[in-house]
Formats: sequence, C-alpha cells, structure tokens
Amino acid sequence: MLDVNTKHRTMIFLLLWAFSLIPISGYLFGNGYLNYGGPQFPFFSGYEVKYLYPLFVYAPETGISPSVESVLYLFMYLIPSNDVIILAKIYLILMFSVIYLILWKLTDLIIDVLKIHSFSVKILLILFFYLLPLYMQLIASNWFNVILGILSLSFVLINLINIQLNNVSLSKKTIILSGIALGFSAMMDPRFYIWFIYIISIFLLSSILAYRKSLINVIKSLLGIFLTSLPFVAYVYYIFIYPSLITTSIAEAASFSALRPDSLSYIAGFSQNSNFPNLFMFISSWWPSVIPSSPSILFYPRDKWFYLPAYGFNDQILMPNDPISYIWLSSLFIFIFIVFISIFNKSKRKISAELLLSLLFMIGVESGTNYPFREFTYIFDVLPSKLPIIGGIMSTAFAIPFYAEWTNVSISLILAAIGFDYIINTFRKIKTKYIIGIILVIIMSFASWQYFNGTLYPSQHTGSFPGNGVSLEGYYYPLNPPPQWVHIMNILSTSNAGVAYVGEVGFSEKWTNYQFISYSPPLMPGYATISTPSTSYVNQTPLAYEVAGIKYLFIDNTSYVPLSNSFIYSYLNHSGLKVLYANGDVYLLEQPNASIFREAKMGIFLNCRNKTVLFNAEWLLYPLLNYTPAIITPVKTPATVTMLLNPSTVNEDYISLFNESRNITILKGTYIINYEGNITRIDITHDENLSIKRWTIIIPSNVNLSDLVSAPINFSFNQLMAEFTVYSNKGYLVETSLPLPHGGIIVNNGKALGTNGFGQYIFTSDGGIAISIKLGFVTNLLITAVDIFFYLLFLYFIVYKSIFKINIVEVFRNAIIRISRLKSNK
Repeated sequence: MLDVNTKHRTMIFLLLWAFSLIPISGYLFGNGYLNYGGPQFPFFSGYEVKYLYPLFVYAPETGISPSVESVLYLFMYLIPSNDVIILAKIYLILMFSVIYLILWKLTDLIIDVLKIHSFSVKILLILFFYLLPLYMQLIASNWFNVILGILSLSFVLINLINIQLNNVSLSKKTIILSGIALGFSAMMDPRFYIWFIYIISIFLLSSILAYRKSLINVIKSLLGIFLTSLPFVAYVYYIFIYPSLITTSIAEAASFSALRPDSLSYIAGFSQNSNFPNLFMFISSWWPSVIPSSPSILFYPRDKWFYLPAYGFNDQILMPNDPISYIWLSSLFIFIFIVFISIFNKSKRKISAELLLSLLFMIGVESGTNYPFREFTYIFDVLPSKLPIIGGIMSTAFAIPFYAEWTNVSISLILAAIGFDYIINTFRKIKTKYIIGIILVIIMSFASWQYFNGTLYPSQHTGSFPGNGVSLEGYYYPLNPPPQWVHIMNILSTSNAGVAYVGEVGFSEKWTNYQFISYSPPLMPGYATISTPSTSYVNQTPLAYEVAGIKYLFIDNTSYVPLSNSFIYSYLNHSGLKVLYANGDVYLLEQPNASIFREAKMGIFLNCRNKTVLFNAEWLLYPLLNYTPAIITPVKTPATVTMLLNPSTVNEDYISLFNESRNITILKGTYIINYEGNITRIDITHDENLSIKRWTIIIPSNVNLSDLVSAPINFSFNQLMAEFTVYSNKGYLVETSLPLPHGGIIVNNGKALGTNGFGQYIFTSDGGIAISIKLGFVTNLLITAVDIFFYLLFLYFIVYKSIFKINIVEVFRNAIIRISRLKSNK
C-alpha cells in the first residue's frame, strides 16, 4: 500500500487535477474563441456546430469523413448549448479530466506492478508526464487522441512487465482489457499498433534471454491481447477504407495506396529536427506547435521575440545567447536522465534494460535519415510499405518518422517510475527525500516553464510574421475576432448553403495579436460543394456560384497579408452578387438563387467533360433561361435536349455550340443565336452557309426554353442515416453540387444518371428523391456503438471502480468506525 492516508490522497488528487489544467487556464478564464486545429470548434455559434462533432461517415459540411476518433466528440451532443465558446471550455475541461483520471489510475497500476510503496513517486510520475516537452506539443496541437493512445499503450506494456517481473499469469479480465486498450490505441492512431509490434519484438527477445520462466505466459498473454484487439483493428481498417469501399471493389479498397511517398528522400524532409539530442530532449517535432524557448525571452519586450535567435527547422528552438538559455537547454535533459538512471535500480535492472533497449530502438526509428546506417532506416521506415494490402498504411505510418516519439512517452512513463524510486531511495532521511523530490520538480518545471504561462506561448512558426516568424501568443490564448467578423460567421451558421471564402492564407489574422491560426482559412459554416468553374470575367461569378451551389461569398481582408483593393472593389461593384454586409474589412456577398439542389423540367445532353466548354455553354444560355443555369446531364434521356459541339451542319433537332471559328451549313428553320451576349433571332428560309465565330450558340426556336429554366429546391438531411430527402417534382431532372461519391450512393424514388463534367450528380425524380450514402447508416451505427462502448468502459473502470466506489466505501467505513467509537464511549 502507498504511504499516504485517504484524506491526503484526495487532497493531492484534486491539486494534481488543478495542475493538469494550468496550460489551458488562459483560455478557461478568458473570454474568446478556441484556436482549434480542426473543425469541431470553429469561429461561429449555431446549430451546424452539432454536425461537426461526431465526424460521421457523411456530414454535409465536410463531405465523407468517417473517423474512429469520433469517440472524442460524440458525447458533446449531450451538452445543451450551441454557443461554441461555452462548448469549447466544457470540452477542454472534460478531455483534460479524462486524461488525468486515466493517468491517475495508470500510475497506480505502474507503481503497484513495480512494487513501489512511495506515494511521492506517484506524484513525481504524474508531474513527469505533464511536464514532458512533448506533452505540451500534443496538447497545443489538440492531439488528445495521441495522448490517449500513449496511455493505452503504457497500460498494455505494464501488464506484460507484470508477467516478467512478478512471474504471474494475467487474468482473463486483464488480458481482455489489455487487448481493448491496444485496439483503442489503434483507434487513436493506427501507427500505435504497428509501433507496438516493433516494441513487443524486443520484449520477446528479452523474455527468451532473461525471463525464460515467464516466456510461455508472455506468449499466451500476447496472443490473447492480439486476438482481443483484432475486432477493434478491423473496425479501424474498415473506417479507413470506407470511402474507397463504397466506390470500388473490396480488393481495390483493401489495398489502397499510401497517402505519402515511401522513399528515403521524403522521410529526410521530415527528419530535419529529429536528431538524437532533440529526441533525448523530447523536442523533435518537424513544425512545433509550441516553440521550446528559453525563459530569458521574458526579459525582452514581446514584439522583440521576432528578432531573437531561432534554431532548427521551422524555428524549433528560440534561444537568446545568454547563460540562462544554456542552463535551460541543459535542463531539458532532466527527463531522459530520470529515464536512464533507472538502470541503476538493481531490483528492476532487467526490466529497465529491456525497456531502455525498446526505447533506444524506437529512437532509432524516429531519427529517420539521421540514423547513421541508412539500411536501418530503409528496413524499418520504408520496407514495410512494400507489403501487400497493408503496405499503404505502413508507408503512411512511417513517412513522418518522428511521430514514433509518442511511444517514447509510453515506455518512459514506466522507466521514470523506476528512476524516481531509485533516486528517492538513494537517500535515507525523509527530509532529504523531500528535498531531492522538490529539486527534481523545480528542474522539470524550469525546463518546461511554458507549461505555466497559461496559453503555451510562443507558438508555431509562420511566414506571415516578421523576423524568425514565431507566434507571440499561444494556442490557448482566447481569440477575439472583430464583432463584424463574428457576425458574418454566425449568419452563415444558420444556413445550409454552400459558402466560398476569399482571404490570404497566412495562418494568421491582424486581430490575433500575432497568433498562429491553426485552421486557416477558418472552417466555414457551409456545406461542402464541388469546385467553382473557372471564370474569365468577374460578372460570370453569379453563374459559377449557381453551378457550384455556393450562395455566400465571405471576403476576409483581416490578414497580415492584405487582399488587393481592386479585387475587393471588382467583387463589390461588378460581380453581380448582392452585398449583404460590408464593415471593417469583412464583406458578405450573396447569390440568392444558388442552392446545392436544383431541378428543371428538361435538361441538356452534351457529350463533353471539358469544364471550360460546359461553363461557356451555361454562360451563353444564362440570359435565355432567366439567368439560371441549365442542368447538363451525362446521358441522354427523354427529358433532355441534345447539344452538339462544333457540328458542320446545324438543324432544328439539336442545340449547336461552337468553341472554335468555322464555316457551317444551317438548314431551314428559325433559330436564336447568342454570340458573346449578342442575342439575335433569325429565320432561315433555305439552307445557307454561315461563318460562325468562337463561343457561339445556336438554339432552334422549337426548343421550349422555359422547360430548361432551373430552380432551387428544398431538402433535409438525416445525419445518422446519411440520407438527403429532396423535395423535387415528379418527372423533373435534379442536380446537386454536393461532392457525393461516384457510385457510392443509393437513390430511392428516382434514378441516378451519373456525374457531368462539373462533378454535379444528376438524377431523375419520381417525386421526392431519397439519396443516401452506401453503408452510411450501418457505418454510423457502428461508430456510435463503438463510441458508447468505450464511454461505458471508462465510466465503469475509471470513474466507478477506481474513484466513486472507493470513496463511497471509505465514507461508509469511516462512518462505521465513528459509530463504534461513540458506542464504546457510552
């Protein structure tokens, strides 16, 4: 048992929980928006926020983006608020508390397995975890999934160590929980699973050499752990290949290609900061979210930080040339010192050696092309990508080698417990033990002083800023956009229309006080649509937006790199868009007729995929169709009029479009001719030869143009079902500008004709179409069920079994003791 009573344990529990919130205190006690590196907490408040949490199989704001990490957000549906600032604060408190509770329980397990009976070691171990420079990088990047994966991997490792160190057989419950934890780490990032295989190879080798008695138990337990983890790994793999699975064959989907090149040259680009000293200091990030900085920068005015010496790729270290900086740099080695000193603990030397060997091996993998032998890098960073079927994910895993540093934390957490135990027990006097513990905490705190500044400043490098380009504010500094900027975002969040954003992508805005914006341009509250066709003139914008289903244009001129005044003037005065709002460098323009679903009684069949040709056809028809776009279909149907490109003979059976000048024969009939906006009506009494100029359209007068006029139509979306209900008229053609997966949809009460050259999906309607994503409901149901499973698992084992139940038992036990004492005093 640990040497502390329940009252003190509870007090320390609460103090350390408060300690865990220090890095985000600037945001929690401030008033502003969260600078979040993802779509979950954008700069607006409205009902659309709710769509962004689960990252389901299909969300109209983001398209197809299924993610096993939805477990981090799904519970936010229970929060009865659409205010994104309140939601962000609740989310941060909950996530940091979840991490803390798991860490508290995990450290109990670690010191119990290692037979460490000092509560001070537990405290030091928790502080070690929080003060690691890499931990600051992870929370600044909002990579809570990685932190949870790290802790899950540590849980599996300490259970395997229990077999070796204490020669025990793991219970079925422990094996199952370890398998679930391993599967969960793969959910948080599939690379954890692959890295675990590397680490476990060292464990097996160690068992053969030093723990032969427990070898059989280790193998049996590993088999049980892997078998238990397989359903979760299969789940991860299914979600990973889902977008391909619904559009291609199973074989093609399963053997997807790598997301990143599997070459040494590519790996070298991401190895620039992962040299051995940086890896030993836990600061090897290629583009650090927190710039590791000497505390001596505080002696300089903040706007002078731009001109302080910065070293490494993307300003990896900010370090003035002074004694404090060199002392600080040396202090960063305190963490690896604590880890490596564990080898001197005689009673646990074998375990320490095993873990240190695993750690050094992973550091070799993480170093990428910095490793002295390129053959090693090729074998462990490149060669796995050559494997059939899983090669793609293997390549994706190792193209950025320094990410494997995450496993260093999993291993170091166990080694640090042994190291602290050795350091503390080196001294006999209790007072000396406390002094040594305090000194260690001071050194770790000095090394990671940025943990205490409340926002984790200075932060990420960006080319928008002067000098070295570092960001003066940290990620958890509350953002306060101008009221007019927020006003536009809140307007957009009440709409289900497509939105276009124009602003300089410099990762920062003038109102941030030189803070790096982690999602630039900021996620717009609007539905994802196909790309806008290219235009030759600004007055073609309304048509281009109707084709793309874009209703709003947000022009944001608040960046440090401003837009040109002529650009803004042209859109405000000559684009043909309606100006809804213009105030303080932000402008909201509208195309009132745009919608992501449109319908028309008739469409046009043009056998062409060239966007330029298609758009010019639309442009020439635009004034003839009451300034609405025609629906261009990919196939001919009874509800289409044929359009031919560059025919040599023109007659009344089809519309003729010319994208080149040529001589033609036009047969007897009445026609409407539009040449670059010059519309004329001609009667041909006998066959004639004409000279036609480029971008001319000839329409027979017998074509009922009113049937080609398109109109926006209403729709609804059921996220769980991944289904759109479109309220269309029977017998009409329907088009959508949503980037639906080609071949990956199911249509009821209508028929899909395919996609045209713009990327629009075209349908025939039997009166109210239902369009759903293949396997969408099943996949969403699966994701939700898995998320709920882990919520229940956490509530039972971490909250109820570890905290709530223990406290209740203690309350009853203390009450019984007091009652017995009262009786004895009578």
